Amino acid sequence: MKLADVFRSMRTKLIASYALVIVLSLVLAGTSFAYLLQSYQSQIRLNQIADLALPLTAQVRMFERAGASPSQIDQFLREQASELNVRIFRLNANRQIIDDTGDSLVGKTLPAPSVRVERARIIMQWGTFSPANQPRMTFVAVISQNARSPVDRRPEDGLSLPPPTATLPAADDLVLAVPEESITTAWLRLAPRLAAAAAAALIVSIAVALLLARSIARPLVQLTRASQRMARGDFEQNIPVQGQDEVGQLAQSFNHMAREVGQMHRTMRDLLANVTHELRTPLTSIQGFAQAMADGTIKTPEEYAEAGRIIGEEATRMHRLVEDLLYLSKIESGQVRIERANLDLSELLHTCVRLVQREAENAGLNLEVDTAPVPAISADGHRLQQVFVNLLDNALKHTPPGGKIQVKAYAEPDRIIRIDENGRRKTAPHWIAVDIHNTGSHIPPDHLDRIFERFYQVDRSRARNHDGSGLGLAIVQEIVQAHEGKVTVKSDPVAGTTFTVHLPAA
Repeated sequence: MKLADVFRSMRTKLIASYALVIVLSLVLAGTSFAYLLQSYQSQIRLNQIADLALPLTAQVRMFERAGASPSQIDQFLREQASELNVRIFRLNANRQIIDDTGDSLVGKTLPAPSVRVERARIIMQWGTFSPANQPRMTFVAVISQNARSPVDRRPEDGLSLPPPTATLPAADDLVLAVPEESITTAWLRLAPRLAAAAAAALIVSIAVALLLARSIARPLVQLTRASQRMARGDFEQNIPVQGQDEVGQLAQSFNHMAREVGQMHRTMRDLLANVTHELRTPLTSIQGFAQAMADGTIKTPEEYAEAGRIIGEEATRMHRLVEDLLYLSKIESGQVRIERANLDLSELLHTCVRLVQREAENAGLNLEVDTAPVPAISADGHRLQQVFVNLLDNALKHTPPGGKIQVKAYAEPDRIIRIDENGRRKTAPHWIAVDIHNTGSHIPPDHLDRIFERFYQVDRSRARNHDGSGLGLAIVQEIVQAHEGKVTVKSDPVAGTTFTVHLPAA
């Protein structure tokens, strides 16, 4: 497997990015720590050498007071230098080395110390020098103020103190020296432990990164697989939602999209089936009468006239169905322009009632209108006329003879909250409602949610007895929603059915 193929996985990319960030952080932190540790360890090493210098100086003073010979003192210093792994010098008043446990620097002049520190009654001073053909060395001298010569007394003793860089131990005092490398690299003894700690931290961090990457990548993998199944036609997909972070919100949005796409697919499938069903009957009639006219089954002028009338009616019905489908598609796609103007709703309702008045009288129905004074609305009068005429026509078809149809307009006292097409909550301070109620019909509760679907029929056995394309209520809903309103329906076996159109006031 190629490296490029490995990094195509989101999980691998996340783990690699986490590991890179962790490694860079450890390198930066380790470098900073090593820099600080080096200085700290160097100071500790110098203090350790200083701690050795003070007792050695005191012991040499004791040997001198006890009358020990120079050879005995030299032998003692060599033993101590070998045991402590340091180099010991004895200096005269001119800073010349008169005794060296390494035997190579006798007679050389030691440079003045560069650092002087006083702690309690102890003076520590150190510096560096580079002997010819030898490694650079760091030297340390420690002087007890009780052992100072008069020139080293403090100002309160009546004498001035020489500058720090010019001050060295008194004659024949001791100086301890070590190679500078042994001080500057003292911190390297901790390097293996630091490396082990960094490796352990890296392993634990990568393990945590693996868990985090898995928690992020798993929903994305599920989304990918679900989308692939949807592309193959399986729209029943639901991703488990874990948490409310961006990935959880993505899963929720995908589930919502899957439901919407599934519903749309079912709607399109039902639409195709319904259109096929609606066209089959008129096409069958047209084909049958055309065949009868062609093969001579129809002979008399009266039969020809009847056949022509039926063919014309079926063709008109097919034309109306196609026109309604095209019109509904235009509304849904936003191609139908809503020409808004301040509209007197009472006048519009009376106009709509006059259009169906004769048909209601012929059917033996009582048509009543109650339009109390209501605020004007900003709407397209032609489109709203389609809405109310469709609802009145629907009521006429489903009201038995002797029944009643009531049209009522009123202002709603409470605000109505609705969700627009973008998922935002929308409220209007004043809403106008129009009820179109008819007696004698009932829509079962399980049909109410689907009543506005295309071609949906509560009672398909009765649907064949009425003219219409079966798209009237779907067109009503689309036009009302284009006006930022909504349409609802309530039905009761005793009281009848009421369609209510809610529209925002101007």
